[in-house]
Amino acid sequence: MNKVMMIYFLVLAATVIVYYALPLKRRWIALLAFSIVFYAVNSTYLFVFIASTTLSVYFCARYIQKSNDAPVAAGEDLAANAKKVKKQNKTAVALIIVFNLAIIGVLKYYNFFGGTLNSLFSLLHIDAKIPAMKVLLPLGISFYTLQAIGYLIDVYRKKYAAETNFCKLSLFLIFFPQILEGPISRYDQTADQLYEGHKADYKGITYGLQRILWGLFKKMVVADRLYLLVKTVSDNPGNFSGYASLLFIFCYTLQLYADFSGFIDIAIGSGELFGVKLPENFKRPFFAKSAQEFWKRWHITLGVWLKEYVFYSVALSPKVVKSCGKLKKRWRNHFTKMLPTAIALLAVWLCNGLWHGPEWKYIVYGLYYFVIIVSGMMLEPLFRKLYQKIHLNPDGKAFTVFRHIRTLLIIFIGETIFGANTLGDAFMILSSVFRPYHGSIFSLGMDLQEIVVACLALLLMLGVGIVQEKGIGIRDKVASVALPVRWASYMSLILVILVFGAYGDMYNLVPFIYGNF
Repeated sequence: MNKVMMIYFLVLAATVIVYYALPLKRRWIALLAFSIVFYAVNSTYLFVFIASTTLSVYFCARYIQKSNDAPVAAGEDLAANAKKVKKQNKTAVALIIVFNLAIIGVLKYYNFFGGTLNSLFSLLHIDAKIPAMKVLLPLGISFYTLQAIGYLIDVYRKKYAAETNFCKLSLFLIFFPQILEGPISRYDQTADQLYEGHKADYKGITYGLQRILWGLFKKMVVADRLYLLVKTVSDNPGNFSGYASLLFIFCYTLQLYADFSGFIDIAIGSGELFGVKLPENFKRPFFAKSAQEFWKRWHITLGVWLKEYVFYSVALSPKVVKSCGKLKKRWRNHFTKMLPTAIALLAVWLCNGLWHGPEWKYIVYGLYYFVIIVSGMMLEPLFRKLYQKIHLNPDGKAFTVFRHIRTLLIIFIGETIFGANTLGDAFMILSSVFRPYHGSIFSLGMDLQEIVVACLALLLMLGVGIVQEKGIGIRDKVASVALPVRWASYMSLILVILVFGAYGDMYNLVPFIYGNF
């Protein structure tokens, strides 16, 4: 466990004690105070960036609210006044969004775009060079920036009133269980839960601890163990091929899932300790039957944010509606009907790729899913006709199995692009699958014991996923058994983490993957 997570659990324990020691109406102050402590300890002077975001969004939202609530002057035309206010508010929102995107753009993307331009200058024989800049990313900048922008847009859209208490808005943006890796929440989802204060609840606290333990199991027993093989292959992809490359593809995808969903379990479990229900971010993604369904189950809160604030903004923009409307009038077919959706999805997937990081592999990763999802949408009528012609039931068991396997193949290719060190390495690994590998499986960084533990842990995760997919609430089942049996299961899970967790002198400290975003 790395330093950040050690501080996290120390802060979590202290927060629980102080939270329940304070009067009910003051308990949100404990969440804010310890969130600030956690952020300041881990980011020091970089705290200024989240403070800038919070201040800018707070005052802009208050300005919008004040403009909306201002009485219309006597004799002034109501429609003209509403139009003027909307234009002023839209300008204010645009300026603050640009300001916050500029912060993340400089800190996260300056070197990427600078390096890309330098390559272009070199190609064109232009004697110019943009200097690189040494920067440190503020903790959670990709997450709190989205939450801040979402809040501001919702206030502009009059979804809810602007928060008048600066400290309460600060808590929404800096709540420490979310700040590292999400989940990304909307203001109307979590704000009231954070502010109202909750009484100590045995069920909520035990369920929270269960979820935290399950997250630690995923991270320490599964993800950090699979990292041994993943790092061995990714450091020298040219030395491996065949089944070694296949194992990398398989193991990295599962490592990423166990790592990311493991932290989300810890975050949601931490929230439950305070009676705060954070939004779910995963819903058994490997049971999906299409790429589109996969993204409704994987990183759910990012997908919802992009749909709400990018997809609809592009698809319903006057220019897109007008341009596509002209094409629809001229050519009435499925392609022109789906064109606004395709344009909006291009924006969504470009944003998805860029959000993950300042590298071309992430942009290609986003465009990869864009091409697959849009191709499926555009070709859907042809597939329906084909199914009818060959008398194939698309909901039949055999074809459903085929769809599952096809989707897994799409996922594995996509996550290889995502997880390889470079885009070139990703293509090297994918193409090397068809060349034999004559080395031993034990040359991939894991000995027999590591492999057995990883396989058993993955089987446990699979079993839990199958049960949950059937709609059975495992935590409710555990809570319903006799107390000695229940606590024996808790102690067993703790023992498994302590004995089989990949930590200590034999292992490298492995930070949470999405903590880098």
